Amino acid sequence: MIKIAIADDQALLREMLSMILTAEKGIEVTGLACNGEEIVRICRETKPDLVLLDLRMPGGGIHALETIKKMPHIKAVMLTTFGDEKSVMEAFGKGADGYVLKDIKPELLVMAVRCIHNGLFVMQDGVASLVRANIKPGILRRLDKLEDLHDEYGLDATDRKLIRLLVEGKSNKEIGEALCFSEGTIKNRITRILSVTELKDRTQIAVFALQNDII
Repeated sequence: MIKIAIADDQALLREMLSMILTAEKGIEVTGLACNGEEIVRICRETKPDLVLLDLRMPGGGIHALETIKKMPHIKAVMLTTFGDEKSVMEAFGKGADGYVLKDIKPELLVMAVRCIHNGLFVMQDGVASLVRANIKPGILRRLDKLEDLHDEYGLDATDRKLIRLLVEGKSNKEIGEALCFSEGTIKNRITRILSVTELKDRTQIAVFALQNDII
């Protein structure tokens, strides 16, 4: 049984959503809320598996999202008319498990609910386009930077993993165990990294890692 709570400041929409969902086998609506404070209370009292959250309602949909995502095992799905870049990215940044627009067909909403409950992330095409437009440049910049590190210093993927562990304060022995190398091999790799980057010690490697987005 999938337990769902619904938050929307429009009473008619709340009731319609509840009717659509409860008509489906294996779905139970545990509560309806008209604002952010009320949905947080309902979540604490009924512990639903999933919450449908209006983005802009009294008490704030984003504020409610932040609070609900601190509760164990509750999925939070934004159900809104707002598909602009700022709203989408803010919701994802605060931990939304899905982003669905209110013009979605009832059968697709039910499908989305079941998918999200089972661990999938769901967004509509228009929302997905915005996310890709925001994420892709950052990924490409990071990949370009890592490629530059390989070209300039000869640092491969293993070197970068080693540096991450080193920055975490791991000893040569611990790094070796994590990467399945001997302690001597790790020591030699660190010596080579210091040599090719012209750094002096582990502290400088940590600074280098931060500057080059290695960690």
